[in-house]
Amino acid sequence: MEEDKLTDTSFHYSLLVKRAITGIILGAIAGAIQVWFFKRDLMYLWASVAAGVVYMSAWVSFTDWLKLAGGKVLLGGVSGLIAAIVWWSIAIYTEDAFIQAAVAGLCFGAAYAWSESRKGP
Repeated sequence: MEEDKLTDTSFHYSLLVKRAITGIILGAIAGAIQVWFFKRDLMYLWASVAAGVVYMSAWVSFTDWLKLAGGKVLLGGVSGLIAAIVWWSIAIYTEDAFIQAAVAGLCFGAAYAWSESRKGP
């Protein structure tokens, strides 16, 4: 009977939180390996943590919430691409912030346009 009390939305939020925490942990491990073994800057650690959260959150959003076609493998690849863009924009130092702004604008702009197109007439 307790299962009836849980709404579908609360299930997805708990799943999203669990995946985000998993992304933080896996990203921190990957970032620590880059910092300690490959002697990278500390920004690589923060970039890996952010990319881990983005990957896991995007994957849950694409597969469970939006139920996009293409299967979990394809959607995992798309999530990885988005996470790579986030990692690159944080880890790679550029003197001109235009590249980072362009990447962020492209990602958020495409996401907003896609969500608006799903509303319908």
